[in-house]
Amino acid sequence: MDNEMDNRSAEEPPIVNEVDKWLNSAEEPPIDNEMDDEDDDIIIDDEGMALDNSEQVFEGHGGEEVYCVNMHPTETTFAVSGGKDDKAYIWNVETSEMVFECSGHTDSVVFADFNKNGSMLATIDMKGCIQVWKMETKEKICTFQTEDVEQKYPIEESDEESDPPQSTDVKWATWHPLGNILLVGLVSGTTYMWNVPNGEYKQYPGPGLASPCTSGAINPDGKSAVFGYKNGSTRIYDLATSQLVFSFIKGRELHFGQVNYVSYDRDGKNLTTASSDGWSKIINTTTGKIVATYQVSSHRPRDYGEGTEASVECATINSRFNLLAQGSLDQHLYIWNLATKQLVKKIEHPDGITKILWDGSGSKVFTACLDGVCRLWNGRSGECLFQFHGAEGSILDISLSKNEKWLVAASADGNVRSYSLEETT
Repeated sequence: MDNEMDNRSAEEPPIVNEVDKWLNSAEEPPIDNEMDDEDDDIIIDDEGMALDNSEQVFEGHGGEEVYCVNMHPTETTFAVSGGKDDKAYIWNVETSEMVFECSGHTDSVVFADFNKNGSMLATIDMKGCIQVWKMETKEKICTFQTEDVEQKYPIEESDEESDPPQSTDVKWATWHPLGNILLVGLVSGTTYMWNVPNGEYKQYPGPGLASPCTSGAINPDGKSAVFGYKNGSTRIYDLATSQLVFSFIKGRELHFGQVNYVSYDRDGKNLTTASSDGWSKIINTTTGKIVATYQVSSHRPRDYGEGTEASVECATINSRFNLLAQGSLDQHLYIWNLATKQLVKKIEHPDGITKILWDGSGSKVFTACLDGVCRLWNGRSGECLFQFHGAEGSILDISLSKNEKWLVAASADGNVRSYSLEETT
């Protein structure tokens, strides 16, 4: 089967008419929705200072890059952030006051997030130290080390000759959506699943060839998970049995470049990939077939390297309106209608996009950008509804509170900013 097909639609839900009505309810701008020239410049306030419209700035990371940030699922004014200073902090987005410090790491904290009900917090550093904290008591309840379950060795193909990554280094992690279970993807290509706090684990092998596991996501039903790899391949595993369900090899069958991001739709029937080769693929999780392919327009043949301007950094499916959103380093947000196979919005940004989030209604989308600004867009008209300023470095991560009253943004400038969303409604 030739999977490098034109943009073919994914399984169509029974709301196609609602999609058309929603998309047509606003005036359509040209597909190439170029931002005004003034948006490329730093915005200055009345006193000649660079604009900062954040509510609070958390400076606890001491100016070191902040790699991750997440909001608490029930305490909607609490956020956690982790960074290059080898620490994670829980802090109040209304006051910027630190609630408590998560210490004990010896390398950059690349993952910090709460479990589903917010009773636990996991912090994970690049070297593979996993710490889990009980929120009620603010005490550490368990620690796992990836080198205790995985043979440690340097990755020879690395360009970082002075300090090559180790097989036990962490690339990504996530909590299971239904239980106290952590999944962690390693440079070796293997993914591990730990039961918290007893430490029992399962492993899910990668494709070999020293190809790191660069992304992963768990099906909303909690039974299976998809893992993406640096060599462009993807695997779907049954989590309970560790059985490989579907495998998509690198190259023509899936991707020619690193799989940067994977995510499921709301029902877990389809998943999407985002790759440095400039493509996203839609995979039906029941049949294991690639049912659609979507390519950013700036893609150039054989421009497959990690970090190229064609790279799709993130892609998410909007299940309510059957849309796919792609964020690319080519400085554009792409929105596709999965039912009609058409590109309905191409929205220019001043720099590459690092992350995208749909709001709860599915009608608005947040983008995080390398220019240090977050933006809120109307997904129907392509209109920029609000810009979130203040960061002096690239935005590396964003998170939205469950009540959608707060946006938090982690930046390479060493700070995390909180923004009230009341002004944007």
